[in-house]
Amino acid sequence: MKDMFEQWTKTMEKMWEPWQQMMKDSPLTPKAEIPFTGNWRSLIAAMRSSYEVNTAWWQTFMDHTEGLLFRMLKESPLYSGAVEERMRESLDAIKKAHATQQVLIREQFDKIESMLKEREES
Repeated sequence: MKDMFEQWTKTMEKMWEPWQQMMKDSPLTPKAEIPFTGNWRSLIAAMRSSYEVNTAWWQTFMDHTEGLLFRMLKESPLYSGAVEERMRESLDAIKKAHATQQVLIREQFDKIESMLKEREES
């Protein structure tokens, strides 16, 4: 499972880099001078809000999918208790990884916001 996520991450990085470079070098995207703190706080707040909405959506999706998946599995003629147990273990591992990721991202948002606040105060 870990290998699959690592492969996905590498693929996304390969797809993202050329687009990012193209946008950075484009004459259509002006490079305005942005004060370090002024607009950054609102940008970080918007990013945090967007992240929280996406996280809530993901959680709802996973809960709904899990219930539906196991209901369908129990009705399947190929049902096996061992398969169900293994699938539940895998889903629990994914949920734990996502919860850990949420904590780390929230900590990073907190660090950025405190850094901006310190910068404004000085």
